Amino acid sequence: MTEADSTTSCCWEWPIDLTQYDQSPWLSETEQCALVRWDNVRKARVKLPRLYRPLQDVAALRTKQSHLNGCSKAQTLILQEVQRTQQPYWAWSQQAWLELICRPSIHPSARLFITANAYLLCNFHLVHCTGSRFYLSALGRLVFGKELFDLECKRLHQALQNIGYGKLNLQQNFPSILAAVMLENRNPKLESFNVELLERTRENYATQARSIGKLSHGLAAIGVLPKPLRMRHYVSWKEKSSEGIAPEWVDFCQRWRETSTLEPRTRESNYSFILRAGLWLAQSHPDITSPTDWTVETCADFLAALNRLKVGEWRLHSFDYTGRSNLGVPLNANSKRSVLYAMRRFFRDIQHWDWVCLKFNPHYHLATPNSILRLCGPNPRAIDDPFWLKLVWASLNLEPSDRLGDIWYPFEMLRAISVIWTHAGLRQNEIARLRLGCARVQSDPIRNEETGEMIAPETLCYLDVPAGKTFTAFTKPVSAIVRQFITDWEAIRPEQSALIDLKTGERVRFLFQYRGRTIGQTTLNETIIPMLCAKAGLPLEDSIGKITSHRGRASAVTALASVPQGMSLIELMRWSGHRNPKSTLYYIRTKPTRLASAFAKADQMSHLIEVLVDHTAVVSGAAAKGEPYQYYDLGSSYCANPFWSTCPHRMACAGCDFNIPKDSAKGEALAAKAFLHRYLEEVPLTPDEQQIIKGDLQKLDIMLDKLKNIPTLDGRTPLQIHGHEPHEPT
Repeated sequence: MTEADSTTSCCWEWPIDLTQYDQSPWLSETEQCALVRWDNVRKARVKLPRLYRPLQDVAALRTKQSHLNGCSKAQTLILQEVQRTQQPYWAWSQQAWLELICRPSIHPSARLFITANAYLLCNFHLVHCTGSRFYLSALGRLVFGKELFDLECKRLHQALQNIGYGKLNLQQNFPSILAAVMLENRNPKLESFNVELLERTRENYATQARSIGKLSHGLAAIGVLPKPLRMRHYVSWKEKSSEGIAPEWVDFCQRWRETSTLEPRTRESNYSFILRAGLWLAQSHPDITSPTDWTVETCADFLAALNRLKVGEWRLHSFDYTGRSNLGVPLNANSKRSVLYAMRRFFRDIQHWDWVCLKFNPHYHLATPNSILRLCGPNPRAIDDPFWLKLVWASLNLEPSDRLGDIWYPFEMLRAISVIWTHAGLRQNEIARLRLGCARVQSDPIRNEETGEMIAPETLCYLDVPAGKTFTAFTKPVSAIVRQFITDWEAIRPEQSALIDLKTGERVRFLFQYRGRTIGQTTLNETIIPMLCAKAGLPLEDSIGKITSHRGRASAVTALASVPQGMSLIELMRWSGHRNPKSTLYYIRTKPTRLASAFAKADQMSHLIEVLVDHTAVVSGAAAKGEPYQYYDLGSSYCANPFWSTCPHRMACAGCDFNIPKDSAKGEALAAKAFLHRYLEEVPLTPDEQQIIKGDLQKLDIMLDKLKNIPTLDGRTPLQIHGHEPHEPT
């Protein structure tokens, strides 16, 4: 469309030519006299032509016989009001018209024509104050003409139906809200609409904010708007109160926010943190109003205050803490670390940008203390295995009847999102930003390099993941069932216009785009997960807490790491889209059963003892002649008894002739032998010995007392070996 065509499509001619009327704000003497004796419209036609003719021209716009009675009543009421006020309606104020329109005794059909006269003749712009929302479509047809109004309404209806809105849904309230926008615009042509007009109308019709957002999706679909409005009208999450903070500090914070290149939400959360630091300054250091005033001592005070901070302190007036159950609870370690990161980033940036010259080193003097860092390690919050397996089953077996409440998303779309969540291990943002055609079939066979087995074509599929939080765009293998459900959704997906990907700036067609927009940020947590839990017969919480979309990502990664011959850490890092293996560790939870198995194996290994075998003695035949060849390493000595494992004194060596101290000449010679091989031998322990190993000293004393008169392998008892041999009787 050329510029001339665009201008022509926006043009609309006002249906009443106001220049032909005498709009004098005073009544002539003749008119005053006529009004004294006036009692019906027929007389006004003759005696009050200046006041009657414009009203009749407005009435001529509507030719239906059924409305003539309402039109005549409206004319009578207007002329009666002229008689009462002794002013022509040209001189009435907006408020005077509004009071007449809203008079309770007036019939609705008469009210419609009074409003039309006020709008067309006297520039009445308080239509939204009349409270007659259900008559707006009739007013729109009267003012702009039925054919033109219905044509524009049909255009918008068709555009909305093409992107997924139902016909019945549009027929109920949509004509009224479209008429409201047209009346606010004073032009019915859709091409004349803009964002400012819609925002202004949404302010005037606050209860219809969602309907106006819906209307904007239709306008975006036909190319009138570059993008639709947000469906709900509320104060932006970017608006934060600076009340109680030094203006100079606020200026630095706002300037940093406008300059920083961080992601929008990261930038806004950091902005909130540094504003809260301004609250602390106002309370504890009111003399410090600028970053240039900070010193090393200020940093130390800030670290101490942050370490003692509780939820609800340093509270911005724009943040509502109503209903928060953790008010007064000490701030957790991760939150403290985030605050300190924001402060370091803020000070570092403004110094690098040469805005200030700091008196301290942010990296060093605002470093996160070790006492906080020790509490910030990986804490994977994977969903309990029984829960996760049931959720996976539920995603594969969803039926249309499983939708909860008034969910208007198509079933195929919900099922595709569910299967991607349980099988692809993606973040919520990545799922919402998947592109149309992102799933590709595995067309060629793949050879497993470790086992040599061949993976048949179409066993897997490749999923193209857009650039995310920590990684550029990449492709990951997932189960073929993911592509099947994605294909089912693509087959019925309504054609949608391309939208801007806010992360990359590209104009793309999103896979989960419906009714002109992508799925909401809460769709997974508030729609998909409750639906899957209901299907699987599960509560919304497991042993750890509430089941969330990000916990599902951790469960998918944990499952791939926990199976026998599972993926390595590096492979999981690439599959998850992480830049660093440390990030992947935050998603992998070691299962208790696997940990127990590893402990049992290690515990078994802890009962092994090292055995030294002299191969020279074995080969030479000395072992066959009875020479020792096997030595048990007891720590400070060796035992040459080949049956040491059955010796009753093995837990506390009595030091018989088979015992060879390591610091003796024989012990040193033994250690120096070249052909001495070391092995491990498993030693079964009795229940009493197991208790001794666990540290039961009383059991050890009892055992030693029992063994003091039991002979060792050389025939002597422990008492005899240690010089306590009893005297012979005389």
